[in-house]
Amino acid sequence: MSRWQGRLDSRSSEMSSSAVSDDRPVDVRAVMGELWRGRFWILASVIVCTAAFSAIAFLTTPVYRATAVLMPAGADRGIGVGELGGAFGQLSGLMSLAGINLGSAATTTEESLAVLRSQQFIESFILDNGLMPLLFADQWDSARKTWAVPERNRPTPRKAFRYFSRKVMSVTQDRKTGLVTLQIQWKDREQAAEWANELVQRINAEMRKRAIKQSSASIKYLQDEFNKTSEVSIREAISRLIEAQIKQRMLATVTQEYAFRFVDKASPPDKDERVKPRRRLLVASGFLLGLALGSAGVLLAGALGPRK
Repeated sequence: MSRWQGRLDSRSSEMSSSAVSDDRPVDVRAVMGELWRGRFWILASVIVCTAAFSAIAFLTTPVYRATAVLMPAGADRGIGVGELGGAFGQLSGLMSLAGINLGSAATTTEESLAVLRSQQFIESFILDNGLMPLLFADQWDSARKTWAVPERNRPTPRKAFRYFSRKVMSVTQDRKTGLVTLQIQWKDREQAAEWANELVQRINAEMRKRAIKQSSASIKYLQDEFNKTSEVSIREAISRLIEAQIKQRMLATVTQEYAFRFVDKASPPDKDERVKPRRRLLVASGFLLGLALGSAGVLLAGALGPRK
């Protein structure tokens, strides 16, 4: 019994001494000495990591950003309640059936932005400009002008839309000023600016076409209703509605910047205005990572190695 008690006392004293040693403060001089002895390993780690990150920074294809600043033009068009006079109260139901919209300029702008971001609009832009091989260049055989992957793995317009919406195009609106910013991020500076400006031109053309079509349909419907009624006040009210729709159709026909006006057209950024890669940040990150890994490795090796 005394023998087992002695062993327990010995184990307890070892654990107590270990706990005491763990609570001792770190010897900074010993740590610095360990780092100094392993300085060549640390230097090698720094060189390798910095070289690797530098290769990534300088070999990665640069991406540029072209920006167009726009002002919504919705406030300059549309029918106001005031210009209809008493016709609004009399014919509000008829106006709804005719598709006449008295929404605010903000509502009109939201519609234009929704169309600009829509799948149908972006897919049409991609297909009309033949951008599929550019967006998926790693799957395109430029020498043979065909896809280098099996047909079942070929990118579809839907995939192109998702890629373009998430990686290439960005559309934001400042709620205070109302200004809309359209940005294109792409590896070709010239193409980025061209795409941004063309997207604005296309959305203006699309909204013009929709407005003309809607106004024409509304005029036809109102003319039919005008011919059906013999009440003078109703005919006068319908006449004012038809006149307002004719004005709106004329405005859409002659106005090129129908949905958005350019405040600042997109221009190609300078060659050194890269969005990514951020070379200085990558090189600095490689240096710091190499320093951290090398130091940690040297200290760990010293802690696990044989004690002198």
